[in-house]
Order: sequence, then C-alpha cells, then structure tokens
Amino acid sequence: MKYTELIIGFAPSLVPLVLNGSKTLTYRLGDKWGFLKIGDIISAKDSEVDKLFAELEIVNIERVTFGDLSNNSKGHEVYETDKEKRMVFSKYYTRTIKNDESVLILEFKVLSK
Repeated sequence: MKYTELIIGFAPSLVPLVLNGSKTLTYRLGDKWGFLKIGDIISAKDSEVDKLFAELEIVNIERVTFGDLSNNSKGHEVYETDKEKRMVFSKYYTRTIKNDESVLILEFKVLSK
C-alpha cells in the first residue's frame, strides 16, 4: 500500500547514505511503524530541514530487542560498541534506552528521489 501521508524522518547526515544506496536499514524503537508491511511505500524526509527527499519501499521487516540489535548490520551505520549504540539511540529519542525495548528493523529500497 502507498502511504503518501506517512513520512519517516532521517538525520541530515544519513540522507546521502539513503540516496546512494549504502543505507538500506533503519531502526525504530516502539510500535509507531509496526503496522507497515513488506511492499508498503512511504516518504522519507530530512528531519532537520523538514524536506522530502525520496519514496521508499519496505522490502523486509524484523523485530528484535535493543539488547539483541547488531552493532554491525549491512545497510546500517556501524556502532563500535554497545555503549555507542545506546548513546546514539538516546540522542535520537531523548531518553534512556533499555535492553528489553522492542526495535523494528525496516529494510527499504529507494523508488524515487
């Protein structure tokens, strides 16, 4: 299904990685995006300037706990340590992140720029 009204945000530093195809995974805490299914199409925006930059198709979905989330998944930025991963998530979500929290892993491909 195409969700033209659904917009998923990316940090400005990640926008070029999405556009050049090196970033194909995004990790999201909680259930906000839990309704998405493989084949769904959503818009992507640069969160800092609030500008749309691509349409993405969801090609795979997984769920893990934060504690089980890999630090080195192909298609995602690498975290050198668990501590670094936790710090990055805490910055994005502005709160403490617990190991038992659910993480949605969305794999996507860029359909249009």
